[in-house]
Amino acid sequence: MTATFAEENAKHFDKVAPGDWPQWVLDLHQQILSFLASSDEFAAWAGLPPAPPAGRRMLDYACGDGLITRALRPLFTSALGVDVSGAMLDKYRAKASQLGYVGPQQMVGVRGDFISSEPDRTGTTVTEPQLPESEIWDFDLVVISMALHHLEEPDVALRRLAARLKAGGKLLVVDWTPLDGSTLAQRKYQEELRKDPGRVERIAEALQTHAARHTISKPNGFPADEMRELYAQAGCKNMQWKLAEELSYIPVLDAKAQLYWSVATKAV
Repeated sequence: MTATFAEENAKHFDKVAPGDWPQWVLDLHQQILSFLASSDEFAAWAGLPPAPPAGRRMLDYACGDGLITRALRPLFTSALGVDVSGAMLDKYRAKASQLGYVGPQQMVGVRGDFISSEPDRTGTTVTEPQLPESEIWDFDLVVISMALHHLEEPDVALRRLAARLKAGGKLLVVDWTPLDGSTLAQRKYQEELRKDPGRVERIAEALQTHAARHTISKPNGFPADEMRELYAQAGCKNMQWKLAEELSYIPVLDAKAQLYWSVATKAV
């Protein structure tokens, strides 16, 4: 039987999790946090009041070791991290303990798959450990960071994640977008590639042979227009879109990539 993308990702990240992140991944983390951790700026961009009202809840899907949860936790009273990788969740829970988030619902990590089947409220969502249905619905924010390009059907995934939002809740995506020459950094890099045609071929070959290639459905990421359509299909509107000022260098490919943040609001 052919393994599903979820199973392939679980195997890959269970294998990756015990080690330390390579420097380029740590640099990418800092790039992501440079915006998300600027609470007032990010909150204004995302349409979130900077001071969290009582009961404001977030879901960090494909949470990994909790990088995004930790960055956004000050804006929320509780956070739930969900991942298919048990090894990553061990890191998530360890980080929560180090930060003192040990109370009920403060920063909880569970193993689960919220996108392989249609969500409903009849108690059929399996998590490990098992959570009550009341704790896995009606979030104020659902975020998926650097994982959408790993999912077999991104449109289905976003629709099923949006279903877990309350009306007016926010769906935040952090991922790659193809280069289109719209920024100075992109144009400089495109000029680099034009001067070395062989490098483009080497990048394409490296991408095909990369250790995680079998876990990736969208290696070039998502253009803004495609994200806007994906949000619309998920019942979300008023997309906000932000590009990182600098490109991210990926040494295993000897390539640079464009990071973005996007958010949209679930229709009332």
